[in-house]
Amino acid sequence: MSVLPEVFHNLLRYDTLTFDDGLAAAFTVGYRLEDRPEDEWTARFTRFKFDPDDTTTEGAARLMAHVAQILVRGLGLDPGRTVFAPALRSTEKVADPDGVIALLADHCAGDCGYQPDLLSKEPHLSTGRGGLDPEFRKLLLEDAAYQSASFDAETVIIVDDFIATGKTLSLAATAIRERNPGTTVYGLALAKPEWHSMMLSWYDVDVSNDHIPSQWSSIWSLSA
Repeated sequence: MSVLPEVFHNLLRYDTLTFDDGLAAAFTVGYRLEDRPEDEWTARFTRFKFDPDDTTTEGAARLMAHVAQILVRGLGLDPGRTVFAPALRSTEKVADPDGVIALLADHCAGDCGYQPDLLSKEPHLSTGRGGLDPEFRKLLLEDAAYQSASFDAETVIIVDDFIATGKTLSLAATAIRERNPGTTVYGLALAKPEWHSMMLSWYDVDVSNDHIPSQWSSIWSLSA
């Protein structure tokens, strides 16, 4: 279980995840509240993940491009020394250049670099929808054998659709830093699955997506 995030330029910033070796911090647009399917942003995130169409995918890519530039400015990064790269799905050895994660990462890059072939690994069983025990997710990923290409940049931002325990980002960040010492690695995703009832019971916190600016709905919904 991760600690509660802080709001950073209208994003959720996680400085500690269940697994976060090599990762400076991870950011999401919001929460996908598993027990609040009627929540406006939860509904968007769920459609994107489990019932996507061109409109939903394009909306997510537009929003991620917008928040990525906010993140680069907010962290004070040099675009010329910053690289965006896609995370890898369970079945992938390398990122599918036509896949949705690569699409998000490509849109995020903007004036920064984009390196779709930065990461490679061995395929593994799917870690599921996000409700799996962290240790079981860890076991599924143990044999992935993440590797990184070398590059000339100071910062890497790994783009994914959702962050659960942080294990995927952690393995990727460790591989990147082993091959490229001194590199700072961040994660950026649409959302982190959480249970509203659990957060209320465990932390006495009424989690919501109220931190997301109303105009971001327009960015997502803008006609292509």
